[in-house]
Amino acid sequence: FALLSDWSDSATESDPADDALLADAALGIGELNRRHGAAGSGPRFLLLHRKRLWAPSEDRWIGWERKRGKLHELNRWLRGADDTSFMSVNGVMPQAPPDIRFVITLDADTRLPRDTVLKLVGKMGHPLNHARFDFEARRVTDGYAILQPRVTPSLPIGQEGSLFQRIFSSVSGIDPYASAVSDVYQDMFGEGSYAGKGIYDVDAFEAALEGRIPPSALLSHDLFEGIFARAGLASDVEVVEDFPTRYDVGAMRHHRWARGDWQLLPWLLKQVPSPMDAYPTSRSIPPVGRWKMADNLRRTLSAPFAILALLAGWTLPPGAALIWTAFVLATIVLPPLIPVLAAVPPRRGGVTLASHMRALGGDLRLSLALSGLAISFLAHQAWLMGDAIIRTLYRLFVSHRNMLEWVPAAQAAAGRNLTLPGFYRQMAGALVIAVTALGLSAISGQGTWPLALVFGLVWSASPAIALRVSLPRKLDGQTSATPEDAQALRLTARRTWRFFESFVTAGDNMLPPDNFQESPAAVVAHRTSPTNIGLYLLSVVSARDFGWIGTREAIERLEATLATMAKMEHFKGHLFNWYDTRDLRPLDPRYVSSVDSGNLAGHLIALANACSEWRREPRADERCLAGISDAIDLSRLEAAQLREGPRTQIVNWAQLDSSLARLADLASKGTAPDEPLSARLHLLSQEADTAADIALAPSSEEEKNGIR
Repeated sequence: FALLSDWSDSATESDPADDALLADAALGIGELNRRHGAAGSGPRFLLLHRKRLWAPSEDRWIGWERKRGKLHELNRWLRGADDTSFMSVNGVMPQAPPDIRFVITLDADTRLPRDTVLKLVGKMGHPLNHARFDFEARRVTDGYAILQPRVTPSLPIGQEGSLFQRIFSSVSGIDPYASAVSDVYQDMFGEGSYAGKGIYDVDAFEAALEGRIPPSALLSHDLFEGIFARAGLASDVEVVEDFPTRYDVGAMRHHRWARGDWQLLPWLLKQVPSPMDAYPTSRSIPPVGRWKMADNLRRTLSAPFAILALLAGWTLPPGAALIWTAFVLATIVLPPLIPVLAAVPPRRGGVTLASHMRALGGDLRLSLALSGLAISFLAHQAWLMGDAIIRTLYRLFVSHRNMLEWVPAAQAAAGRNLTLPGFYRQMAGALVIAVTALGLSAISGQGTWPLALVFGLVWSASPAIALRVSLPRKLDGQTSATPEDAQALRLTARRTWRFFESFVTAGDNMLPPDNFQESPAAVVAHRTSPTNIGLYLLSVVSARDFGWIGTREAIERLEATLATMAKMEHFKGHLFNWYDTRDLRPLDPRYVSSVDSGNLAGHLIALANACSEWRREPRADERCLAGISDAIDLSRLEAAQLREGPRTQIVNWAQLDSSLARLADLASKGTAPDEPLSARLHLLSQEADTAADIALAPSSEEEKNGIR
């Protein structure tokens, strides 16, 4: 495992903070090696850090050729090169591990589900996927030197999510880059599109790219590498990656992608910007690769052309302008909407239209929200893409500078504040287009200015809309539970714990039964599963934390259940899916459920952390009293229900109410600094005995009178 890193760009070769940052990175890598041990003859984790080199085209000190150069130098280092820009760490130059055939590249925010690496290596090692290199064309023409897994946006964690992330991270439609499950290029031509995350064959990769790229000419290297090294899509292998939570960060990423796509224009026009190597055929690009490049350029032109089409349409008579506007909007709305509508089964007799539309559910709302935001941001996207295209063309054919300009997403987010004035400054281009649209429609004299005004107002408000959808959940106006809601949830949880309190007994080996049937007859299902056991263990933790049981009782319950689990029959370390709770016999048919085993594993991890927390932080007295208050509140609710049933002459309801009220008052008062909890519990115990005597009177009277 290697961490590849560069210094941030600088006007000088070194920075005062460099040494401290590198020392921290080396310390972290060293800790990983101490924790996980060596791999063969060398360390398992490596730190490969590159020094800054002067880039004349950027007029700055940067990592050589940025991300493309980082991969190129890694490959050369793996093959024994000693002239790379990797730095020594703590005075020691890292040594390349021997016999490395494949490399898996991941970004810092990429997460690997279980067995992802195993599956990727297996697919690359399959004979049908072996890269076959054509020495005349100087590229891979059969098999694959790169395999790209499916990239799934991660779910927001904690308070990280925003409305923008929830809508755009689940984008769907005909865009092959949006959801790489079925790729049009892979399905039709046997080639996928490389997106920078995947596995590649080191030798085939380097051979296919040798001598093709002049210095400081290529920003978006992934597509270019995938064309010559031949990338394949492994749609059944998945990696998870963070999606931008803010519109402004996502927009800057698209701006960088557009600049990178247009920097491939010289290759598309067969005008490579500088002499290549000695192989004249090395400049040839296969037709599919040329189409991929052109298609990327087409995607960057979509928003500018849509704006130009709308502006042209608003110079037509009102009727034609309205039809033309509807047509342009349809090209924006239909792509994400058609897959949703196509997935719904046809209407059948007796099914109402409202019912049929409800079947669309959240997918329809998501698609409509996506379309609405796309229209709102259309003017800014057109300005952004126009800026990227014009800027790149100028750099390509005039200045030949700043070709490698790149700002990481984290740095882009840190440099921009979530403020309304800041968003209006960044999205000022949308206002320019809005004013232009209104002015052009007014000058045309066709009376279409009201239509242009509607769009102009939406585009003028787009910075405010972008800010609103970019706010994290913490700032998103979410309301917290009211005290009444919180108390209702506590009482529901206390009633739930009553199930475990009643039925997890020594007769069932301290295992939770699967269920309890009340009607038509009371029956306990004396069977359990790993999921049931895990839920019971966490219920014990919750009961202790909420104050419904003491720490000693919680420990005794946990130890008893864990001791039973140790006695139960296992299969290769796993519990079977069903056991009889009375004799611990696995029930037929015997099988192991990966779902239940996974649930139990997760519950045990949570239990271990809870026990560690108990050791560090003893439970506060207030929690104990709050748990007693829950029991008192439930008693008062039950007493109120009993009043509505048959009454006896001997019951003194006022006396019972008074006793329960005194109990509630004792439990609700916090303990004084000099008052031990035991003293308060003694008072509560005495009052509870009194309330219990009063509560038992109705049942005694009913037994005397034969009432059931």
